Amino acid sequence: MASASDLSVLQLNQSVKMILQAGFPEPLWIRGVVTGLRRVSGRGHTYFQLADPSDPGEQPPAVADCALFAGDRSRIAIEAGRQAKLFQLENDTEVRILVSVSFWDRSGRFQLIMKGFDADFAGDSAAIHLQRLLAQLEKEGVLQENSTLPFAEVPLSIGLITSKGSAAERDFVKTLDESGYPFGVYAVWASMQGSSTSDSVCTAFNRLMMSPAGEKLDAVVLTRGGGSVTDLAWFNDERIARTIAQLPWPVISGIGHEIDTTLPDHAAHTRAKTPTHAASILVDAVARFDDRVSTLSQSLISSVSPRIRMENLRIKNLAGNLTLHLASLPSRKAEVLQKLASKLNLTVMAKLHKMESEIAEVEKQVEMRDPGKMLKLGWAVVRDIHGIPLRTINAINEGQTLKISMDKGSLTAIVKEKKND
Repeated sequence: MASASDLSVLQLNQSVKMILQAGFPEPLWIRGVVTGLRRVSGRGHTYFQLADPSDPGEQPPAVADCALFAGDRSRIAIEAGRQAKLFQLENDTEVRILVSVSFWDRSGRFQLIMKGFDADFAGDSAAIHLQRLLAQLEKEGVLQENSTLPFAEVPLSIGLITSKGSAAERDFVKTLDESGYPFGVYAVWASMQGSSTSDSVCTAFNRLMMSPAGEKLDAVVLTRGGGSVTDLAWFNDERIARTIAQLPWPVISGIGHEIDTTLPDHAAHTRAKTPTHAASILVDAVARFDDRVSTLSQSLISSVSPRIRMENLRIKNLAGNLTLHLASLPSRKAEVLQKLASKLNLTVMAKLHKMESEIAEVEKQVEMRDPGKMLKLGWAVVRDIHGIPLRTINAINEGQTLKISMDKGSLTAIVKEKKND
């Protein structure tokens, strides 16, 4: 090797490369925040920088250039898929990657070559990202909107957004069923993990709002079971928070376990520790109302019972008096009936005597007007040839033939002369 005084640039770079290869002969794990991400079209290679975390607005303490070649990218994505994980590099996310140290002696460029990816790692950058979002949305008032909605006293009609057939769904529905209260659950399924989480959850909220059940809902529950910080970090998307702020019902957010906190927990009306806890919040609300109704019912019974007893006693007394009254009614009614009969008898007898007198008078008048008696007294009855009685001279004409009835016989006469008085 030439002396240090007459090394060429290439020789120096080769020496550095040898030293680095000797110092880092095997790949090693390194963590940092992804920045400057770019992909070279055509080749499929990805280039980025890995930086140490820093406070907002400050320069990172250190930065290293990184390269992910197309072949390694395909292999890492397949390995993550076998673990039901999603491999995705994004700016401002903290990652833990397996790298080999590389030094390109032609350009003197130090570079880390990515060889692996820890899909279960979630560093401080996710928390930093969440804090930034919270500060921004808090300033805009987005996080307070849903919490201002009134929570129904008896929330029995519930919307549910979760993954179909998941443990979260089973735990939530089971807790409601075991309560014995008549809950109605209207579920809309959504992806609860991966890059499609935000779009899927927002779409589910909108579908629920546009459905016929939307007008009937008392509350909506967004829930999923536990997972790694990386899995839950998909919920830290401001689109979910802004959608929750525009909803007409209070939202209960039950994502992960008790120690987990995501953006919907801050934007929702109420945070639940788990899916089971989300259901318990609803059950407890209905149970409190049930208890109040029971208490009021007992209070009402206590206040009304004495009055009922008094009224019952009064009714019994009235019934007793009525019984006595009815028992004495026949004898009292008999006296009244006897008096009425006597009075009626006198009245009827008086009426009969009066009617007998009137009949006698009528008979007398009839007897006086008997034609036979009238004829015996010298009266005569004048009729025309048809037998019609003629009562006045005006009904008789000269030359008219008349029939005259007299006592003991009749005669026919012709009028020769008529003389008016």
